[in-house]
Amino acid sequence: MELRVRWLVAALLLAAVTACDAARHHPEHFGSGTSAAAGIGRSSHFPARAPPIEIAPKDGDVDGVVIFVHGLGGSPDKYTWLANDPNVWYGRPGIKWIFPWSPELDVTVTKQREPAWYDMNDFNIGSLTDDRSHILAAARYIESIIDAQVNEHGIDPRRIVVGGFSQGGAVALTASLRYPKRLGGILALSTYLPLRGDYPEEMNAHQRWTPLFQAHGKDDRVLPMEYYFATRAKLSKLGFRNRWDYLYPGLGHDKCREETLDMYTFLDDVFGDKYDDLDEGNWAGGPVDLGLVETKKETKEETKKEETNIKAAKARGKEAKLPVVQRGGAWNDPKQQVQRRLRDMVFRANALLGREREALEAAERPRPSFY
Repeated sequence: MELRVRWLVAALLLAAVTACDAARHHPEHFGSGTSAAAGIGRSSHFPARAPPIEIAPKDGDVDGVVIFVHGLGGSPDKYTWLANDPNVWYGRPGIKWIFPWSPELDVTVTKQREPAWYDMNDFNIGSLTDDRSHILAAARYIESIIDAQVNEHGIDPRRIVVGGFSQGGAVALTASLRYPKRLGGILALSTYLPLRGDYPEEMNAHQRWTPLFQAHGKDDRVLPMEYYFATRAKLSKLGFRNRWDYLYPGLGHDKCREETLDMYTFLDDVFGDKYDDLDEGNWAGGPVDLGLVETKKETKEETKKEETNIKAAKARGKEAKLPVVQRGGAWNDPKQQVQRRLRDMVFRANALLGREREALEAAERPRPSFY
């Protein structure tokens, strides 16, 4: 009898421990206290460290949504200043920002367990092996956040911009290319497109009309320029028409004020419905690549190389070099706004008419001012 009781107690203890362990590892353990996390349909088992941080518009009326994904070793609270920056509210007071949390993973290249969307075995593009399962799981999680905004809050997908920095940008690109509905825009900051061999088969063809902002520091030593060029080449081959490309001299694997101002201008145009009418049926001239936008005087070597690239692009008839405006001061400075709008008009006219333009000398700009 006593032996039977002992066996019963042991069985109950084992069941309790198993239940606790299951609860500890179950995705619900990470919580879903926000509306964005509550609607996770595509990836309800994603082990995020916490629900996404949501920052709603001050006036309560949501006119658009930006989902911004942090990078390797990062956290969303390091980026919430993007939503609190008065420049954003001045330009678009109806933007809701969502900042998702990644899981914690063992990362091969850093030899430690840290916040990460997927594993990386190397920072060298020639040696990097894509962690397919984690990349796709993270992308599905971002898609689920988009779904929640569309299905639960009635947001038009074309009013949703998805982006991120570094590894977060890679996840954002993956999610955006595969999402079944056309999105409002894509932000790719200091990042790259993983699983490039999957496309175009795994890509929603309509996304090639989505406005794309791609920015990279020319002195990036973590994800060197090879990542930028490989991604740019692939996206161009996939037919992305509406591109905003920026390269920042002196900027490493980091952010700078100039990049943020350029990004705000991009968002202002996206949420200002400038690109809603762009679709396969009314795009004149075929694929047009808006080209590289430099932010300082080129060295002689860089100028010669760029001239060679321009001649080759002109011969192909598929690429355009557009003027650059001097960027300084506040984003909402009236003079700066006029310059940006003039430049945008050139963007627009050149793309829609499919005309080639001679390369214009880049306006001299100071090296980036770091935060």
